[in-house]
Amino acid sequence: MQRPTPVTVFGILNIGFAALGIFGVLASLMLFTAFAANSNNPVVQLIQDNPTYAAWMKVSIVLGVLVAVALLVAGIGLLMLKPWARIVSIAYAIYSCVMIPVNTVVNYVFVLHPLLQQAQGKPAPEAAGAIGGLVGGIIGSCFGLVYPIFLLIFMLRPNVVAAFRPPTPGAGQPPPIPHP
Repeated sequence: MQRPTPVTVFGILNIGFAALGIFGVLASLMLFTAFAANSNNPVVQLIQDNPTYAAWMKVSIVLGVLVAVALLVAGIGLLMLKPWARIVSIAYAIYSCVMIPVNTVVNYVFVLHPLLQQAQGKPAPEAAGAIGGLVGGIIGSCFGLVYPIFLLIFMLRPNVVAAFRPPTPGAGQPPPIPHP
């Protein structure tokens, strides 16, 4: 069977999103460590002042590395039509569809809500920045769900499932003629 086009597309996209994920994890790690000591950034201060959120960030960084590596490996596997790559892609999609809303709630509780409270009674630019962060976070989360949902849909399509099945013996040959 010829490789379905969506398998190639999602293989390449998995590799690209894995690279972006690794870059994002590195940026988070830098935010969490290098810039944390002497920062006037209110988000960094919230992380420093809240051990629960700091622990969540540490767990998220570790999970982010693992997920990015899994997505990279799955992308390469999809390009090679490895059956396990389809399963890893499905697992990634399900994980993302769960974790994106969880991360949105955690960020609202520990970052956006406190920032909105701090912005009350402050000059308009600070209040607008907090509201913009809330709106941007929600919209970003919605866009973040698009890829895993499409990945899940396409990895479950019958032609994609069939492409990852091993060929049956004698496939493509006419059936044997029965003898009387």
